[in-house]
Amino acid sequence: LQRRFTSDVSHELRTPLTTVRMAADLLFAQRAEFDPAVARSAELLQAELDRFEALLTDLLEISRFDAGFAVLEAEPTDLVPVVRQVADQFTTLAGRAGTELRIHVPDHPVIAEVDQRRVERVLRNLIGNAIEHGEARPVEIDLAANKTAIAVTVRDHGVGLRAGEEKLVFN
Repeated sequence: LQRRFTSDVSHELRTPLTTVRMAADLLFAQRAEFDPAVARSAELLQAELDRFEALLTDLLEISRFDAGFAVLEAEPTDLVPVVRQVADQFTTLAGRAGTELRIHVPDHPVIAEVDQRRVERVLRNLIGNAIEHGEARPVEIDLAANKTAIAVTVRDHGVGLRAGEEKLVFN
């Protein structure tokens, strides 16, 4: 029932989201003609709609995964722009939380064979949680690589997990 509910809700949200997106796109395109405060509101609306669409896409993918229909679509991808773009999606949320995002990536491409959408989803989850639980302290986002491995880390400086809670992380 939970899987069906998730699938139904995520599907039903697409229609109103499409309508809101069309109106927001119109406002965003005309923002140069608005008062600066209204123009900024149009930009924030656009950014938050992008975030909402990403969350809804994630929800649909989780639903497909739960139903056994998810397929890995790995291809060579430069992770430098991926990490930057996902972090940029959280600029507004981080600002509201008083959190500084510190992004450290190499100045050269870091290519890995990955399913980019899934990497983005994991990063969105980690960064969002780090901002939410980081107690307005900086969040460090690091991408590092050597000849045999690539790692992306997201670290907040909040209170952390209580003893024993680490076993519940993947539940």
